[in-house]
Amino acid sequence: MNTRRILGVALVLALTVSVHANYVKNFSFEQPGTGKFSNWEEVPFWSSDVIAADSGVESGWPGSTHGDWAGFLMSGDPSVWQLTGAVIEAGEVYTLQVDARDNWSETTPAKLGLFLYYDNAGSRTPVAMAVVDLLGDGQEPWATYTLTFSADDIPAAIGKQIGVELINFSATNSWIGIDNVRLVPEPMTLALLGLGGLFLRKRR
Repeated sequence: MNTRRILGVALVLALTVSVHANYVKNFSFEQPGTGKFSNWEEVPFWSSDVIAADSGVESGWPGSTHGDWAGFLMSGDPSVWQLTGAVIEAGEVYTLQVDARDNWSETTPAKLGLFLYYDNAGSRTPVAMAVVDLLGDGQEPWATYTLTFSADDIPAAIGKQIGVELINFSATNSWIGIDNVRLVPEPMTLALLGLGGLFLRKRR
């Protein structure tokens, strides 16, 4: 097998694993797909600690980045979270990516909170967090925001289930759009790319 073919196979495998490794269920809010919901009670796989006043899923304006539906978060509402079925493993680095935009905010910039956590006997224990500014007040396109967590940095998390959590930290009267929520273990793709490099070295 020539080097181009080997590298091509490695890249295809890496991309395939990357696509299918997303631990987040209903990551683009396509379910239930029956209409707008202003809370998370009817949205599969997503939860909030108390019923939201005006956060949930919708289609149409302001659009989406994957599928036909997107989520939205109102300031002052509780966070939305999902405990995945994935177990944190030693040596892995987990990357959370979220597409987001400021749908409308009375005061800019809108502020989106991203969290990664592990389940500690029913309690959410954060392992990484970030607060990002969303500029544009409804005029800017969607953008992707990223948060990473290395399992080896917090040994207590190893062997526990990992989850994602999002919240609108803006001042009152703000709505943030969210879509295409991805949680991926990085070494899975890097290992495959390294495999391609190993074959290339052997050919030389």
